[in-house]
Amino acid sequence: MAIVMFTTLSLCERLHREGRKVTPQRRLIYQALEGRHSHPRAEDIYEVVRATIPDISLGTVYKTLRELVDMGEVVEIKYHGEQSRFDIITSPHNHLICMKCQKIEDVLTQIPIPEPNLSEKNGFRIRQSEILYWGYCSDCQA
Repeated sequence: MAIVMFTTLSLCERLHREGRKVTPQRRLIYQALEGRHSHPRAEDIYEVVRATIPDISLGTVYKTLRELVDMGEVVEIKYHGEQSRFDIITSPHNHLICMKCQKIEDVLTQIPIPEPNLSEKNGFRIRQSEILYWGYCSDCQA
């Protein structure tokens, strides 16, 4: 399976091609996400960026993350009323979630699951599917 995720350079190039602005704040947000497999919350990214730009607003981080989700550059993970988490891997994959510390890990192997032909049921068109595995990480099992 090919893993698809952005780099700050490729993302900035795309934004320039599309005529969108790349501000210093946005570039720092992209850099804070790049290569980060911890599935950060907006507040986590905010804290990283705020170390460089103390007056950045949390709203700017949220707005930038929303744009990245809308562009398909990151995936938003929501579950059980928890805060949204953001995944830089956009290719289809599943997740392990620790029920104690809320750590999220990627499951990059595709597990074949027999699915009913849902696309014909009520005219529903499926764009993506994901399986969430709930349990306890090795740290929380101790």
